[in-house]
Amino acid sequence: MMRSDQRNQQTQPQKAHPVFNNWQVVTEGWYIICRSDELGLESVLSRNLNQQHLCVFRDSQGQVYAMDGYCPHMGVDLGIGKVVNDRLRCFFHHWEYGKDGQCKHIPIQDQIPKRARLQTYACQERYGFVWVHPDPNTPSEVLEVPGLAGKEVSWVHGKVYQRRCHFHITMINGIDPQHLRTVHGIDMQMDLEITQNQPQLIDIELQGQTPNKTPIEKLTRALLGPDYAYSMKYADGCVAALTTMKRVQFLGRTGIVPELNMLFAYQMLEPGKIQVQPIFLTQKRKGLWGLVLSRFWLWLTKIGFYALQGEDGQVYENIRFGTQNLLAMDAPVARYIKYINGLKPSCWSQKSDKT
Repeated sequence: MMRSDQRNQQTQPQKAHPVFNNWQVVTEGWYIICRSDELGLESVLSRNLNQQHLCVFRDSQGQVYAMDGYCPHMGVDLGIGKVVNDRLRCFFHHWEYGKDGQCKHIPIQDQIPKRARLQTYACQERYGFVWVHPDPNTPSEVLEVPGLAGKEVSWVHGKVYQRRCHFHITMINGIDPQHLRTVHGIDMQMDLEITQNQPQLIDIELQGQTPNKTPIEKLTRALLGPDYAYSMKYADGCVAALTTMKRVQFLGRTGIVPELNMLFAYQMLEPGKIQVQPIFLTQKRKGLWGLVLSRFWLWLTKIGFYALQGEDGQVYENIRFGTQNLLAMDAPVARYIKYINGLKPSCWSQKSDKT
């Protein structure tokens, strides 16, 4: 089946970008490979991640390690192997690999070939997931929501969903305030500020006055105050943190309504299809009442997300995104595209057909 971005090339030629909306490029960044509870002590599994077949295993101490998923001997899927003495053992000929990816044991001989090794990748566990990074020595960590950084958090996993466009496109949603009026009927004038202090990170802040025309707008303004703001932080073009309900008041009082936070983890399933994992987060609160409050705010965050998802989803199911006709008001989108094009392609990227 032809992807939408491959159509109309003669009559509506599309501008190509080195990284942005490029299905052959996988940027360096953190990607979810599985849930933490799928990987018990001394167990192994293999998964396809951004068209790269990987295996992850957990040792007897609970640490998780990731490496390429095929045995370099004859290419057997290492996910059907087992963990023995904190080594990954291939099911077929019992070659054993250490945490560094180097083969440590071959049953029929003492000498181990230099090529008997696996490429390893950095691993972290956060928010109930195992995350993998293409760079085994990356200094970065899985993105935290800025307002919750360094704090204990509670989370709920949202339902995974798919889109038929690149996730670089869906990430534009939050920095396009025009569509709040045209798609969602929210007529709000907002100021937008973009800052980028590191090549792989970009911060976006939007703020404005809550409208005061319709009955719902007037009620919202009376309950939550005249000001509204939300912010986003993108990491490596593949993880996005969103914070809403910033600086709102409740019946004229500030500090009562907490911010609502969510995280989105993206990955490519195949060219033309992506997967999105929403994660809803809030600060962890102590005691039974704290647990009830945390669950309530997580539920409210989830409801707010799903209220908008359906309307936005119609846009992204068959979009053929073009950048030739961006207007002055699209300056934030152009800035975001520049950020994506500055990201570093990883070793998981595919070679161009033209090379």
